[in-house]
Order: sequence, then C-alpha cells, then structure tokens
Amino acid sequence: MRGLLAYIDGREQEMLAFLEQIVNMDSGTLDKAGIDRLGSFLAERLETLGFAVERARQTQYGDHVIGRKAGSGSRSILFVGHIDTVFSSGTAAVRPFRIDGGRAYGPGVLDMKGGVATLIFALDALKATGHPSYEQVGMTVIFNTDEEVGSPSSRELIEAEARKAQTACVFEPARPGGEYVIARKGVGRYRVEVKGRAAHAGVQPEQGRSAVLELAHKIIALHALNDFSRGTTVNVGVIRGGDRSNVVAAEASGDIDVRVRTLAEAQRLEASFQEIAGSCALPDTTTTITGRLGRGPMEQTPQARRLFEKVQEIGRGLKLELKGIATGGGSDGNLTAQHTPTVDGMGPQGSEAHSDREFIEVATLVERVKVTALILASWPETIAQIG
Repeated sequence: MRGLLAYIDGREQEMLAFLEQIVNMDSGTLDKAGIDRLGSFLAERLETLGFAVERARQTQYGDHVIGRKAGSGSRSILFVGHIDTVFSSGTAAVRPFRIDGGRAYGPGVLDMKGGVATLIFALDALKATGHPSYEQVGMTVIFNTDEEVGSPSSRELIEAEARKAQTACVFEPARPGGEYVIARKGVGRYRVEVKGRAAHAGVQPEQGRSAVLELAHKIIALHALNDFSRGTTVNVGVIRGGDRSNVVAAEASGDIDVRVRTLAEAQRLEASFQEIAGSCALPDTTTTITGRLGRGPMEQTPQARRLFEKVQEIGRGLKLELKGIATGGGSDGNLTAQHTPTVDGMGPQGSEAHSDREFIEVATLVERVKVTALILASWPETIAQIG
C-alpha cells in the first residue's frame, strides 16, 4: 500500500487544480447548459480511467453521467456523487475558487465538488499504481444532476444500480467535525387539506363551517406527534386558507415536513395521520392527508455497521480517528441504503455549505482520497467479511 499512498501524496497540487476547474464551472441545478458542460468534462475523465460512459438524457435537468467498469469478479461497488449546486449561473465568475489559510473556497467546493475530486483521484491512484482490485472489482459511478431538489429524475437510476451493488459510497461532504455519515433520517412531504362550507362571516356565520378553524385543530394534533426522543419531527410549515376575511373559509391546507429514523416510525406516523384526518373538531368538515416518504431513512444495518468499522480500521492505519454520525438531512445515501450497505459523507471536511462562505479544509482532501483508495484496495476482502 505504500506505493499507493506515495502516489496520492504526490498528486495534491494536481487535485487542487482539478478542483479549481470544476468549482469554476457553474452547475446550478436548473442551469442545464452549465451542468452538461461539467458532465462532459467528468465523462472524459472517467473514460481515461477505463470506464464506459453513458448519459441519461434529461430535459429539465442536466444529463446524468453513468460510468461502468466491469471487474473480473462477480461483485461490484456503486459510487454516487451529485454535480449540481444551489448557485445560479455566473456565481463562479463573481467568486471563483481560491485558497486562503488552508481552506479552499468557491461555489459548491464542499457540496459536493470536493467529493467528486476525492472519487476521481482515488480511482486514478488505483489504476495508475496497477492495484489488482482495480481490475477485480466491478465499479459503477453515477454523477447525478438534481440532488439539490430531491433527485426526482435520478432516483430510479440510483436505486436500480444500488440493487445490483454489494456496497455503495456516497461522496457528500464530511460533517464539520470530519465525521462520516452512517445514518440519515427519512424525509417525507405530506399535505393536509380541509373542506368546510362557505358563508357570509357577518350575516350568517352560523351557516358556515370554517376550514381554517378545522385546519388549526389538525395542526395542533399533527404537531403533537413530535417525539424528539425517537428523532421524529412533524412540522406544518406552510398554510393556506380562505379567500376573503368576510367569508367563512370553505377550504384550507397545510404542507407537512416529516423526518424519521426508521421505516417503522414512518408507518406509525402515517397511521396516525389517517386517524387525525378521520376525526372532526367541527361537524360537516372533511380532511384528507396525502403524501409519502420521499427518501427512506438510511438505517445502520449490521452489514453497514461492519462496513464502517472497516473504514475506521483503514483510518487507524493512516493515524486518523474516523467517526460516524447520524444526521437529519437527506441525501442520495437514503436511496442507496434501502438496497445495499452504504457509507456517506466521504468527501472532504468543511462547513458553510450553500452559502458564500462555503469551504473545505484542504488537508482533508488528500486524507479522503487515501481512505477511499484503501477502501477500494481492500474491498474484495471487506465484502467477504460483511456478508
């Protein structure tokens, strides 16, 4: 492994130059032209690494880039990284990539172009040094373009590839303390809709049935489902109702955000939603609650736990204390984890994502490349151990 690590140590400036290139390419989720330019650049890089590249064509979003490299063995690993950012076209020109005081700044440098660079250079190190695992292990890379809006067009692709793989690695950034992500809450979007009966609010209010008032009762009942000890949150964050102040509201609705640690908890909540919908504080009103868990929870299964223990073992060999953390935010790791053991947060350490202060700690880029390369180098033995 010394040759592999020495090769990576000698590529730090090349890594930073590559990161500068991709950070300075605008790739906001809805900037299709920009994100397709970045996708073509990365596709060419994958091809030099021996991957056969295809594109899943999109109209609203950028084309997803899929790279596949067959292995001599029967098992495969999936790598997922999104290349869209939250920043609009022209942002990179206003505040391009820069390094200051050991930190690299720029739009998307943390979320998650640093992770893209980590993967590319880990693959490059294995291929360049001729490590046998590079030929033995089947690998699939997905660079998707719509993660920042919930992966609506790439979800099916990611889940299909995750079903085929024995493990998945997601290159979201490390948490601010450098932790990998080993569990994520599931994220659901629901809507509560109430129908009442309109009436003149001044002349015949008793003839009305206020949907707004009934919605208020429903909101109280929904918020009572919060259970922080379980990590369960239910939040009615947007409400609508009525047309005019002098009319008893005939309709009202609210948008609900749900976060849960387990699928079982999501099922319990959905059953409670229907109980709430079926009861009435005001007679002659009806309520429906619709929606679904868009991203299931990334639960730490026994296999995923053993996988991360191997990551920690690799870290100790590099004199790094690698920790795992659970988080409430969602990622494509939620999607892969429904089908295969997953490690997330494999990108460099940093903070202030989605802001003009976003940065990575430069030293952690090389660290993460080393860990990723060593995971791949030892993966045939690892997968045999975790089952």
